[in-house]
Formats: sequence, C-alpha cells, structure tokens
Amino acid sequence: MRVLIVDDHELFRAGLALLLEELFPRIELLHASTLLQGLNHALCELLNIVFLDLDLPDGNGCNALAALKESRPSLPVIVISADERVETIGRCIQLRAMGYVPKSSPPEALRAAISAVLAGGVFLPAASIADLSRELQSDTISANGLADRQSAFHSELISASELGLTPREFETLAWLARGLPSKAIALKMGLEDITVRKYVSHLLAHFNLRRRTELIVMLANRGLKLGVPPVTDPAHDRNLPVVGRQSTD
Repeated sequence: MRVLIVDDHELFRAGLALLLEELFPRIELLHASTLLQGLNHALCELLNIVFLDLDLPDGNGCNALAALKESRPSLPVIVISADERVETIGRCIQLRAMGYVPKSSPPEALRAAISAVLAGGVFLPAASIADLSRELQSDTISANGLADRQSAFHSELISASELGLTPREFETLAWLARGLPSKAIALKMGLEDITVRKYVSHLLAHFNLRRRTELIVMLANRGLKLGVPPVTDPAHDRNLPVVGRQSTD
C-alpha cells in the first residue's frame, strides 16, 4: 500500500508516518510539504490514498482538496485537519473526499479510515454525522432505519442485493463513494452521462435522500464498504473529464 502525506509540518508528518507504519507494517510512504509537491506526486506516482492537510502554504483550505481532486478524480483523499467545524467537514465531502480525520482523533481512527476507504467506504468522525445531517437538513440518520443497522455491515463488504439495488446502481454508488462526478462515472462504466444521472436519481430516491452529499454521509453512518478496487495509476485519470468546474453535489 502506497500512501502520500501532504502536510507542511515536518514533525507532524514524521509522527503520522510512525503511526501509519505501526498500524500497517508494509506501508510505503511518500511525503510532501506543499500542495505543488503533493500534486506532482499524485500525477506521477501509483498511490492508494492521500492524507491531506487543509492548511498548506500554497493551497489553504478546501482549495487544496479541490485542486487535488481535479488532477486525480479517482484518487481517494482523506483529509486530516485540526479544523473540526461541521461546515468544513461537509464542504470536504462536497469536494469528494472519502474521509475526514480530525488531528485530535485517537490512532484507531486512522486505521478505521484507511480500512474503510480501501474497501470502498467512507469515513467520517462519528460525532460529526448527526451534525452534518442537521446541517444538510436531511433524515440521513433516521431514514430507512439506518441508525439501527449501522453496525450490521460495518466489517463486511455489502452487496447490491443486500441494499436492494441493481448491479448498475450499485456500481454507480461505489464510484460516487470514491469521489467521481457523473461524467467520469459514465466513462468508467461505458455509459451516457444522462444514464448515470438517472442512476444517481434512483439511488437518492431509494434511500429517501435529496443530494449526493447526504448519500455519502449515509454511507459513513452505516459503515458500508462497497468493495471497489483501488484505482492507483495516474493514467486512469488522464482520460477522465476535468471536474474542477463541475457541480460538487
């Protein structure tokens, strides 16, 4: 597993590296202290996950995440930040991060975040999920009895039939969780963009939700792991549509 850490504090990168090496002995780590260095690594290296700080000297705030996802749409990004505000976490989900780990979190949160993302899931701080649902004015926690079933699928991959979805709807959901916009999903699945948008509409209706962000929060709340194999090669992203100017929701 190859992981890129993008953070401008060398001491924090070193500490995070030691922790990741303890949790995952076979991990291979790359380091970047600026957004530009991070983008250069992302565009040239085979990577499984990026840990991204939001407070960088050349890409402050969510702009860093937006730039990284524009360059590598299918590369999983886990934001690791001292900012624990629900509006920041929600914005990162809108910008297609697959996880958010506050820097105040215990080491177990890093393991949970990596395990979830590698298995096609989404990781969010448990304390933030209810706040995000209120922020979105959604029924993510209560819809379809999701809270009661949160632990049922936490450790195992879920299937399309268990969710009551068709195989194509399930594949669309998996790519949405991975952070791809509809045009990129259409290219991945060999479909027209309008067809993928119909699948997305069906998914929202199926889970009684209104927008993609609520869907991602629901996946995190239920701990659903969709099992999409990691897309690690930059060549996979070179043929994908540019996503930076597309709608994030």
